[in-house]
Amino acid sequence: MESNEPKQADFVLLGSYPPREAAKLLERFHQAGIAFRTQPRSPPPEPRPTVVIDISVDSTRTSEVAQIHRDLFGDGLPNYHLSFFREHRNV
Repeated sequence: MESNEPKQADFVLLGSYPPREAAKLLERFHQAGIAFRTQPRSPPPEPRPTVVIDISVDSTRTSEVAQIHRDLFGDGLPNYHLSFFREHRNV
């Protein structure tokens, strides 16, 4: 029996987010039916949040993910993972 959820290789890293921002994204992804994976981690010691959450998303839904990201955070969020957003940049 196979799952409808994408395989691990079918996910692409979106970026690392503080918990509050991650919660906003994950709620919207859930509402849109977009598969995602999360991995909490501690960032290097610097004046940032004590925990960040790495978010990976279904690689077949990148356009929808990019639109949700823009709706929530606009186009200028410096957290963009460049390989993910390469096709969505205005460069």
